[in-house]
Amino acid sequence: MRRLWYHGKVDPMDRSGRRYEAIGVEDEKIVFLGSDQEALSQSWDQRTDLEGRQVLPGFSDTHMHLLYYVLFQKNLALFGVGSIEDIVRMGRERVEQTHPTCLLGMGWNQENLAEGRMPQRQDLDRISTEIPICLLRVCAHIAACNTAMLERVKELRDRTPRAVWEKVDFEHGFLREEAMRLYMEIIPAEDDGEIKEMIRKGARDLNAAGITCVHSDDLQVLSGVTPAHMVELFRELERDGELTVRVYEQCLLEPEEFEGFQALRNAPEDRTSLFRTGPRKLLQDGSLGAKSAEMIAGYVGDEDNHGIPIHTEEELYELIRAAHRRRMDVAVHAIGDLALEKVCDAVERVQGEDPWPQARHGIVHAQTTTPALLKRMKDLNLQAYIQPIFIEADMEIIAQRVGEEHAQECYNWKSMLDLGIHASGGSDCPVEPFSILDNLRSAVTRQNRAGTRIFLPEQALTVEEGLGLFTSQAAWASRDENVRGTLEVGKLADLVVLDGDLFHMEPEQFPSVAVCETVLNGKTVFASFS
Repeated sequence: MRRLWYHGKVDPMDRSGRRYEAIGVEDEKIVFLGSDQEALSQSWDQRTDLEGRQVLPGFSDTHMHLLYYVLFQKNLALFGVGSIEDIVRMGRERVEQTHPTCLLGMGWNQENLAEGRMPQRQDLDRISTEIPICLLRVCAHIAACNTAMLERVKELRDRTPRAVWEKVDFEHGFLREEAMRLYMEIIPAEDDGEIKEMIRKGARDLNAAGITCVHSDDLQVLSGVTPAHMVELFRELERDGELTVRVYEQCLLEPEEFEGFQALRNAPEDRTSLFRTGPRKLLQDGSLGAKSAEMIAGYVGDEDNHGIPIHTEEELYELIRAAHRRRMDVAVHAIGDLALEKVCDAVERVQGEDPWPQARHGIVHAQTTTPALLKRMKDLNLQAYIQPIFIEADMEIIAQRVGEEHAQECYNWKSMLDLGIHASGGSDCPVEPFSILDNLRSAVTRQNRAGTRIFLPEQALTVEEGLGLFTSQAAWASRDENVRGTLEVGKLADLVVLDGDLFHMEPEQFPSVAVCETVLNGKTVFASFS
């Protein structure tokens, strides 16, 4: 089928700086870019008058948690909640309304709670002493549990590694870092039909935001579902024509699962499957909010606390080495500068032993950096999966955590790009919403949503640079720069139509721009023209 969009503002994001009036697609690929006059002289099966709207490459989010997003929509969302009393009230209301066998929630942030502390076991016992309750902090690196949940957790002790068990705080009711996964063995399991509907629901919401590709971490999210089975469910949806977003899976695997998983990987040359296995996902530290990110100098007023390392340096090296020798990229969660330093050390060691110039290993978050660490990232060809929207909350706490001087070296996205580091943008949803336009606003303005605070304005990106995080650079992050990420003849027809012109409006207005149409492989997967 030949489709034409004309009378528009088509921005290819290909560094040419050109703007076209029309774009044409045949089947899955772009076949025309040019003027209205030239376009309308050709034969098309379907024509859409854009009425001056903007067309961009389909948006990508290069770090999120698709199934987590839907899972917590189904349960108790606590994002933006203002007090522990509100948490207790909302929990009681949910229990009274739905009578769950287990209550799961996410989104609280002690920095925003009136009580100025984390909710504890005794607080959640006020919701219920009968059903297990687990409420994750917004960062998903610490969770508060009630006594009933902790009693169920105790039943898992005999099959829980000591290093994990040590991260359970029974007195206050906290699960930290690896211990967070214990709740997954207690909550009710979802069946295959429910999981597929979760994926379909998440994809619909992504399409409505103009998103055609996500790098998602889904293999260890749901109780009782093995990574192999989760891969099969995604592939079944694709085979049945029900997957409406590209999913590049960041594969979080237990060490004992890794070798067996190799048989499930997509072929290296596969650039067109909607579901593809991507890098090996690794976690090296926690979060700033939970004071578990690994910091070289510790935390202000708590200098002996250097965070919580997930792996020893030798373990991290072995995990990266195992992927590297299989020619599988790694994407390592590293928020603290100490964690980033350890990843750099491990990659440098691995590359020295087994050179692989084509590797695209990367750092997920890369928030607290130094000029020396950024230079090492460039020298090692480490890409950065960044989340501009994070400064919305973190500009309030970063100096409190690391000090005013070090804070000046954090969230330095402009410095990354100036060095030539490949950086792509994500939301870490459900930690933050996956609104690309709000994320873009943050990258360009460095302001909070209210416009009352600004953080390191010299690190702000241009609109073109910001859009690149979610288009061309995002395609590079998944090795797809030759097939998508820009609007060029011969590339896959992934595009988004916006009711506004991002290059000719105030960046503060970006979030108000409506997504009118989202196109994946030449087919409309979302449309809402007013």
